[in-house]
Amino acid sequence: MELYEANRILRAVKVAISADGYKLPSSAETDGLLMLLGKLDMEKYLAPKIKHARAQDKGASYDRLCKLIYFFRALKAVEKGLPDPATAVSMNMLHRSIAGDIHDDAGRLRTVDAETDGNAHTDPKYIPGSVKSIITKMNGIEPSPITAKDDFAGYLSHYMRELIILHPFEYCSEFTVRIFILMFCKMKGFSLGYHRTAPSVIKSAEQKAFTTDDVTPLFTMFVDCLSYDHKTVKDGETAAPRTRREAAKDLYRPVRSSRPAAKETKRQSDATDSDRIRRAVRLQQKISKLNEQLAELIKPLDDGED
Repeated sequence: MELYEANRILRAVKVAISADGYKLPSSAETDGLLMLLGKLDMEKYLAPKIKHARAQDKGASYDRLCKLIYFFRALKAVEKGLPDPATAVSMNMLHRSIAGDIHDDAGRLRTVDAETDGNAHTDPKYIPGSVKSIITKMNGIEPSPITAKDDFAGYLSHYMRELIILHPFEYCSEFTVRIFILMFCKMKGFSLGYHRTAPSVIKSAEQKAFTTDDVTPLFTMFVDCLSYDHKTVKDGETAAPRTRREAAKDLYRPVRSSRPAAKETKRQSDATDSDRIRRAVRLQQKISKLNEQLAELIKPLDDGED
């Protein structure tokens, strides 16, 4: 996976789980980036954490461990992508891949009543049919560039509101819905960068849609976070026009020697990749610190608006 794409996935998933009040450790961001770049074995990395989480009683420490595991599993799921078209089974399998390490019944739709802040979610008996209906309608949305970004944001805000009200899973439901929407956007030729907004904005927009049926904050959030995915081109379609920066990369690309030595070229390539990864990790750590400082500055402003 390219470094840019890996970093984009990392930042989006980080904000998606931060919306639930979880502060991701900087070391987890670094490890997540290395995992996406194929430099870290996720199964070996998560095995002791899963064992520790299963041995713990429920509490603050248990919740933090669970969310850390959810984060890494979500990274892998987003990297893999959704099948086209998406189905209700796709969402169930996504939930199982994210939470299955901790919960043996992960991937099963909610069968008990649930409420958030005193407001009841959909009766469990209506969930299976409603999920199938919503995802069928979502599949009917035309992909980019046929559907404009603002129109796509309008569709998303409506269907995400319905999924929030359903609360399809007993645990990890909000995070699973966010990741499902993120992957659905990719499938339709859009890039959903949750990192372009604050986690508190995402949570507030979801609560507004659930408690008052007002999807305006969700729509605004999607408009701010959505962009066209230039790498997604369907059969029979033309690729989106490249930006000046992308075109300039080809114009000013250095000319390579016509007959480089094979071994020397490989050594230089490996050295370049290793140096690039080290620089990316250092940059990711700096970005994490800056994001934490920004969150601390924004929090008083959000409290003042409330």
